[in-house]
Amino acid sequence: MARFYELARGQICGDHDGLLKLILCPKSRKVYGVHIIGERAADMIHIGQVVISYGGTMDYFVDTVFNFPTMSEAYKVAALNGLNSIQ
Repeated sequence: MARFYELARGQICGDHDGLLKLILCPKSRKVYGVHIIGERAADMIHIGQVVISYGGTMDYFVDTVFNFPTMSEAYKVAALNGLNSIQ
């Protein structure tokens, strides 16, 4: 999970209430779902939709370089937090 206040862009925009959560299989790391709550959810959900539709894993988010500072960085933060929780 990544809370928007943890992101540089979230702090710049003053978005302290939103979050992004990845639902994944701990063994295969396959992404099964993405929950986004916040004002910018509609601007971010398409990234998760594409990864899920192609059977992607959380490694995609870990290995991808997201523009900085953007709210899309929440995917990387959530993936890294998820990786830490399953290891």
